[in-house]
Amino acid sequence: MVVAFFAFACGPAINETRVQSYPSRGEACELEFIKLDMNDLSSPQGTWEVVGYVTVGDRGTLDPFSEENRAIVRPRACGMGGEGVAIMLNSSTTTALSTGSSISYAVLRHRTSESAAPKKF
Repeated sequence: MVVAFFAFACGPAINETRVQSYPSRGEACELEFIKLDMNDLSSPQGTWEVVGYVTVGDRGTLDPFSEENRAIVRPRACGMGGEGVAIMLNSSTTTALSTGSSISYAVLRHRTSESAAPKKF
């Protein structure tokens, strides 16, 4: 776990993963915070589709709603074309040397009939 301590020594570790491609909505777009129902994601008739994920990790305990984390997530989610954000995972690890936290945000977009249709290659 000492490796995790040094990985976060210079500030938060940020990872961005895209699973869909949409145009950017600008860095300061409005985003809804969604309390996500997993059945909504798995159904083709659901309201939301996942565009990507933003994961933030750092030493100490992170607040997923803090202004600092919002400032990290917002431009990345807007850049992915997201319209909403939901917390997928919020975890903490404590060792004798340190405490670290990780928050994984799902970047969401309203599902349209076009996005539910099969894509041709």
